[in-house]
Amino acid sequence: TVRTSGMGILSRTYASIMLFITLVSTIFSFFFLLLVLFATEVNIAITFISAVLGSVLGGIIGFILAYSYPSSQASTKSRDIEKDLPFAIIHMSAVAGSGAQPLSMFKLLLTSKEYPGLDSEIKKIVNYVNLFGYDLSTALKNVSITTPSKRFKELLNGIAATVESGGSLKSYLNSLAEDTMTTY
Repeated sequence: TVRTSGMGILSRTYASIMLFITLVSTIFSFFFLLLVLFATEVNIAITFISAVLGSVLGGIIGFILAYSYPSSQASTKSRDIEKDLPFAIIHMSAVAGSGAQPLSMFKLLLTSKEYPGLDSEIKKIVNYVNLFGYDLSTALKNVSITTPSKRFKELLNGIAATVESGGSLKSYLNSLAEDTMTTY
């Protein structure tokens, strides 16, 4: 889920961060509970045992929060993509209908700044082609692997299949635009 969340961090690095958060929350919980329980003047043995148990609980809570954060980010990103997708498909359909190249369709979407939920994903497609030299269908497939939105993944794979087969992108996007707006 770290890849689909768009956090821009390696999975191994995030695993290290999770362990660090767990360790820090455990230590912080221990000393915080120790201070609080000493202030209440409870028996020292009970204070120490309570602080140890509380610190374990604090560590578990820290781990759970750190573990669930990428999923939360991916879910938010997916909602943003899903919100902008119907209108972006209509825009893509109109651009494809004008006879523009498929890559220029993505460039126009990116420069329009009308679809902030899709900007990061479309920027990846354009960068794969312009910076890394991939062909468009490979770029679309690579982005479809890491996108958190199932509908956007289907769209990218459909465009890639249409481009590879030499089919009509205009027809594909027109039918998809009609279906999308009906669903919307």
